[in-house]
Amino acid sequence: MPKIRFTKSKIDGIKPAKNGQVIYWDTDTPGLGLVVGTTVKSFRLQIDIKDSKRPGGYRTVKKTLGRYGTELTLEQAKALVTGYVDQDGQAVMGERLKLKIEEPDKNSTGNDVTVRSLMEFYYRTTKRRDGRGRKPGTAEQYTRLVSRHFSGWMELTLPEVAAITPDMVLEKYRFNESSHGPATARNSASILSSILHYGCATYPAALTSNPLAILSNPHVCVRHAKQARKECLIYDPSKRRNDFPAFCEGIQKCAPAIRDGFLFALYTGMRRAEVEELVWSAIDIEHKELFVEDTKNRENLHIPLNSQAMSILQRRMAENTGSSFVFPQARTGGRNRTGHVQLNALTLKKQTGLDLTVHALRRTFENTGRNKIKRHADTSKLTNHIDSSVEGKHYDAAVIADLRETSQMIGDYIERCMFEQISNVIQFPGMAKAA
Repeated sequence: MPKIRFTKSKIDGIKPAKNGQVIYWDTDTPGLGLVVGTTVKSFRLQIDIKDSKRPGGYRTVKKTLGRYGTELTLEQAKALVTGYVDQDGQAVMGERLKLKIEEPDKNSTGNDVTVRSLMEFYYRTTKRRDGRGRKPGTAEQYTRLVSRHFSGWMELTLPEVAAITPDMVLEKYRFNESSHGPATARNSASILSSILHYGCATYPAALTSNPLAILSNPHVCVRHAKQARKECLIYDPSKRRNDFPAFCEGIQKCAPAIRDGFLFALYTGMRRAEVEELVWSAIDIEHKELFVEDTKNRENLHIPLNSQAMSILQRRMAENTGSSFVFPQARTGGRNRTGHVQLNALTLKKQTGLDLTVHALRRTFENTGRNKIKRHADTSKLTNHIDSSVEGKHYDAAVIADLRETSQMIGDYIERCMFEQISNVIQFPGMAKAA
């Protein structure tokens, strides 16, 4: 089995085997091989993974990647092995890592399964309570959260986890709470506890109990009660408080795409990720509508666009330089390789001086619809909340045209609040029409 440094010229120069197959291995990409037959050259991935049942403690796993030239180029084969970032900016796991974290042997006792491996198995095999699969972004977000706040536990095997004592769990929880806050400590512990419950069910011989169960014991009150967040832009004439002008003035300091992203979130009530990843193909300019498939709650979002949102889109169209994203990233390079803007709370707080998150803009939209103009049901539909009542499931036949009036009323109210008693803010073209 010869080893060479794979290049296109070297691969092209390899002559077909006279009979059988010859396998060449790349010296730059571990595990990547080229199987040369009498007529075809194919890329193969081959690695050794742990297997306690085998004499040497390992077993060899092979996977054919595709034919050279007709199916894969050398660059594509290397990207498949090591992982890559796709055209939408999403990270794609490499085949080498996939094989290493493949589903465990059903006959395995689980003694060699680590917490990290168990977490990968959990998100690949389980579903939500409603039977639907989790979105990849959700699994990735939860994995990062647990890996960050329980970093010292990730390489523990299941028997080692079972040996963790209650006082060790409580000490770790209090440390996370003091270092990262009550909400983060609670969320990360709850997620890991679910994963360990899965481990108890899958490998009962290795993980005899879930040490994190101590946190949910009613006699051990260490977790703070979950508090709903309520921050939003406030307009209260009786208290002479109006946050809208400060918000509007502050976001002028942001890059145009980021500024418009914040405004679009406010005028549509869309979630942060939905605004960031919004593409032009989801917009129907002629009918003033927006359609996004498979949102956070696994429902499609189909809403009318008010005049304020349309003004923002017209401005974005005029400034678009060919990006598929409505709000493309402000600058190239750096750590943001998604191609679209990143709307974050730190920028919002720094530029406006207000204690806001990006989700607070969505909450402002909903608060306006529910409490200011008293359109509860329409506002829930505009913000893509599921109505689980009998009426909502079986009798509500509202269509998008029925939501236009409410959408425009919310946009008009927000705009009036935005420009009341303010003279030093730049008014965007078309934004004052409905005031």
